[in-house]
Amino acid sequence: MLTEPAPRLTSSLAPDPPVGPGACGPTVRGDVMRRLRCILAALAAVLWTAPLGAQQPTGTIRGRVTDAATQQPLPTATVTVGSRTALTQADGRFALSGVPAGADTVRARMLGYGSARQAVIVVAGDAVVVDLALTAQAVGLSEVVVTGYGVQRAGDITGSVTAVTDSQFNTGRILSPQMLIQSKVPGVQVVDNNDPGGGLSIRIRGPTSVNASSEPLYVIDGVPLGTGAGGGLSAGRDPLNFLSPNDIETITVLRDASAAAIYGSNAANGVVLITTKGAKGRQGTGVEYSTSGSVSSVTRLPDVLTAAQFAAAVAQYAPSRVDSLRGANTDWFGLIDRTAYGQQHDLAFSGAGTDMSYRLSLGYLNQDGVIRASSTERLSLGLNYQQRLFSDRLNVRANVRGSRAVDWFTPGDVLGNAAAMAPTQPVVDPTSATGYWDWNTTNASPSNPVASLNLASDRGTTWRSVGNVRAEYRMPFLEGLTGNLNLGYDLAKADRTTFYPSNLAAQVRQGQGLLFLANNTQVNSVLDAYGGYAPSRTYGPGRIDLIGGYSYTQSHAEYPSLRETGLSSNLLGDNGIPTAANVRNTKDITDYKLISFFGRLNYNISDRYLAAFSLRRDGSSRFGAGRLWGSFPSVALAWRISQEPFMQGVGSLSDLKLRASWARTGNQAIGDYLQYPTYTYSDGQTKVQFGNVFVTTIRPSAVDQSIHWEPTSAYNAGVDFGFSNQRYSGSIDWYTKNTHDLVFYIPVAAGTNLGNFVTTNIGSMRNRGFDLSLNARVLEGRGSRLVWTAAFTASHNTNELLTINPNRSVSKILTGNISGGVGNFVEVLQPGVPVNSFFVFQQKYANGKPVYDAANPLNMYVDQPTVRDTVACPAAPGCVGLYRPDGVINDADRRPYHDPAPKWILGHSSYLSYGRIDASFTVRAYLGNWVYNNVASANGAYQNLTGSAMPSNLHASVLTTGFVVPQYYSDYYVEDASFLRMDNITLGYSLTYRGQPLRVFATVQNAFTITGYSGVDPTATANAGGLSPGFGIDNNIYPRARTITTGLSVRF
Repeated sequence: MLTEPAPRLTSSLAPDPPVGPGACGPTVRGDVMRRLRCILAALAAVLWTAPLGAQQPTGTIRGRVTDAATQQPLPTATVTVGSRTALTQADGRFALSGVPAGADTVRARMLGYGSARQAVIVVAGDAVVVDLALTAQAVGLSEVVVTGYGVQRAGDITGSVTAVTDSQFNTGRILSPQMLIQSKVPGVQVVDNNDPGGGLSIRIRGPTSVNASSEPLYVIDGVPLGTGAGGGLSAGRDPLNFLSPNDIETITVLRDASAAAIYGSNAANGVVLITTKGAKGRQGTGVEYSTSGSVSSVTRLPDVLTAAQFAAAVAQYAPSRVDSLRGANTDWFGLIDRTAYGQQHDLAFSGAGTDMSYRLSLGYLNQDGVIRASSTERLSLGLNYQQRLFSDRLNVRANVRGSRAVDWFTPGDVLGNAAAMAPTQPVVDPTSATGYWDWNTTNASPSNPVASLNLASDRGTTWRSVGNVRAEYRMPFLEGLTGNLNLGYDLAKADRTTFYPSNLAAQVRQGQGLLFLANNTQVNSVLDAYGGYAPSRTYGPGRIDLIGGYSYTQSHAEYPSLRETGLSSNLLGDNGIPTAANVRNTKDITDYKLISFFGRLNYNISDRYLAAFSLRRDGSSRFGAGRLWGSFPSVALAWRISQEPFMQGVGSLSDLKLRASWARTGNQAIGDYLQYPTYTYSDGQTKVQFGNVFVTTIRPSAVDQSIHWEPTSAYNAGVDFGFSNQRYSGSIDWYTKNTHDLVFYIPVAAGTNLGNFVTTNIGSMRNRGFDLSLNARVLEGRGSRLVWTAAFTASHNTNELLTINPNRSVSKILTGNISGGVGNFVEVLQPGVPVNSFFVFQQKYANGKPVYDAANPLNMYVDQPTVRDTVACPAAPGCVGLYRPDGVINDADRRPYHDPAPKWILGHSSYLSYGRIDASFTVRAYLGNWVYNNVASANGAYQNLTGSAMPSNLHASVLTTGFVVPQYYSDYYVEDASFLRMDNITLGYSLTYRGQPLRVFATVQNAFTITGYSGVDPTATANAGGLSPGFGIDNNIYPRARTITTGLSVRF
């Protein structure tokens, strides 16, 4: 395939902004030296006043911080003057030296108290005494929450934002950061995968796209990651696995569009902000070490016939093949699964001085999968460094994370063959070329899964590093004015090697061996330059917090690969490249750029009336001329009724805030070059004659050059509430998200283009729902030593595809390709029903069992009313139209029937402690999610005993259905997969060892699951990880494991 050169952002992309192609913006040829000179010039402009600040005369500020009500000293309160910071001692006293002479403001804050400030005049060489009193405030309202390009007090936030700290994270064998917040955030569905380190997805308030990504934007310490599941590139597992969960301090989820709109075209699916750990703020050095070991076992496997049941079925339905049975009693799944072991070690060094702090972390993880030949191993490194310079006016932060992950995958045919291989056949055969028994046939038949495990291999190695340097400078000439520069990168290199020797039975029948090599690289870089203005003075009746700036992102990726079939030798395995009958080399190269201008204004009147406005203007190289730019505004309002004078002293109410917002975001995660035709060589046997020369033609693909953003408009209304000084708190949000101009891959009429399908914007969808969050400090340990905190979340979402395109004849699009048969699809995109609804026949039942009558399908399925009833509704004015069955079962009788997305997601977590003992657990429930059991439909008919060259084993459902011929479209296989699962139970004990804190713990993950689903796992929606075809289809997914982990952690 040939592709045109990458589209370039020329001057047509940038209007006349203050920063653009003429200055430091992107250029046509990527003038690196000029951009570097511009960056250095920007740094010089930010720092030009620094030497002056360093030469200013200084003084000292001393004082004491107390509780306003009790006058008791408050230790560990944070006192700041500008960006200089000190912590109060046990007696509440503090001292700040080296404060520049002149007028300034002293601020004090502490968790659980409102902040206090006092103006001060510092005289050179003198000491000024300032005493501050803090008023107790509801815990949580004063907490600082990371938002886009800044932080806010929780009480001042106007959107739907949830922050989860490391003390609230899920525990146990956590391989992926997404698992830390499972069941912790309302409106967030963590679509998990059972493979060790397997790809995970997050859905925030339902899907917003069909073909584009529905993944949120991940931002780590200010660096936005690539789009797609996990945010970036990997060799086949979750790309976010490069980040050790033990290095994460907080995960903040921006759920509604008004909070996320500052990220513009990347924010339609929400934003996940990840902040990594730094030094804890105390001076001196410290060491942290934690270690754990785990053991895992399979919770459930597919239900297939035993050897005795299989032999009886062959005798009844395929008697001519009885002689092919060997009389063995082989449990194929028992031979490919195992008890898996894992270990994890994390070591961190931290230190802090007067003007600097650092944290260096090292991590190692090794986890075997419960299916043989699968495992993941990760070595990670992290560094956080902070330096304050020039009398604390300049604050520089550097963050670097890196990892190497080695993944071994179960060969792709193992699980399917374990379900289909005859249990009457032996495992080994000393007379065969491989030493393993297999059907001796040239036609399609199941293969020995143990042979594939031991002879084939599939491994990948991913190197990834994400880092940035951020500089914040507090301008001396205007109080509250800051300049910020952020330079970040995301580098990934992923290798994948797959090898199937030519003597494997399946390869003998098909490809005579396979070798596949891929060596992919992706380099993303980001430049953010923005200013902030948050003065202590008021403008009008309130305070302002203003941010405005420029962002430039570019990405370059290369995807070279080699595929060989018909191998001449197996001698070197996957360590060499033998000659082969068929060799295919490919290399795709993609480049992408995004230019952004953004601004946000927060306005706060007396901590009661809050308003937030933001606007982002994005230009993307993924769209054609005239479609490059998109604008993404937002507005949010809030009223803290609890701060009104008339609400003071009203019962135990500590917080009551009403919120309302509207925002427009976009989705540009549709891939590159869709606005350009790509060229493909025609079949080698199809040539055009030019004189005496025959030429293989190159054919362009169909293209819509006007393809553009998928915009989403979202409305949100919410209430935050709290009682008894936030001992009991919560929030309720109602939302509506309307996405239009969905990107679809649709067929086009013959003769209208050079291809049969084209990618274009044609559809719209809607998500409606609400989120509920409740938190309680049930017992606080005052009367007894028992402490109990609990949290409950509930989310309800309804999805509906509104239109495909009223101007085209396309009324529905089939999706959800299944195993079994050729070209079978069991899901549909159809207006009026949820996205990817199952599209099946309505099965008839008798005595609780499905009716089977292959000779007369009318006896099996309900004949739907599909033709107009001209008798009951003749062609006359006022007749709306009635329909009747037509007496024939055909595709017109298939109808949408349920969908994979859960209607309700419930979560509960509790933490209890008594003295040195602590315990916690997390439980979740999905209600209203349905799964198509493709393992049962593909293997659930007696025809499998005769349809292939040799008999295949059957799914045990055939004993109930009696299906002889497969019934792929029967709604019998669409099962209610609602479930209740105890995700995590942890018991810990804390003690001191030689004066240092030490904690030992034990955790059980996936302790139990209550479900009516008959398959391996009701969370089979992870099978394809999103809304791509396969979402909600259980097709031999990797089985879930129950894991027991024990470990300890210690600090020095």
